[in-house]
Amino acid sequence: MREFTRVDRSEAITAPCVLLAGHDPVLEFRFSWDDMARDLMYLAADTGSISGIREPRKIDFTYKTIVGADGAVSIAPCKTNGGKYFTLTLQVPQIGLLDQTHRKDIEKFMRAYFPATLKTLGCR
Repeated sequence: MREFTRVDRSEAITAPCVLLAGHDPVLEFRFSWDDMARDLMYLAADTGSISGIREPRKIDFTYKTIVGADGAVSIAPCKTNGGKYFTLTLQVPQIGLLDQTHRKDIEKFMRAYFPATLKTLGCR
């Protein structure tokens, strides 16, 4: 397992981070900072490779979060050099188009990973 990342916490510039097993992406993240809060359902419904998530649904969570069959998107206030809001997109490219069995695992991951990421970024 190895990581490819262009994320720079100090610069707060929108960038990808990919965890690879061999040459295959296992988890794909997009770290994004903006001055305005993004519409998560719009991001999740995007058909592009940046944030598209199949069958997105809002979940009841401390942070605005959308979880789908193959990924998730969360947003929170986070004042940094890059903006006032931080958005994290997770995509799991190995999940097949018809596979509906990972939604709970993705939700559980985001409930742990997103707050920890906010803490690591020093959001204030």
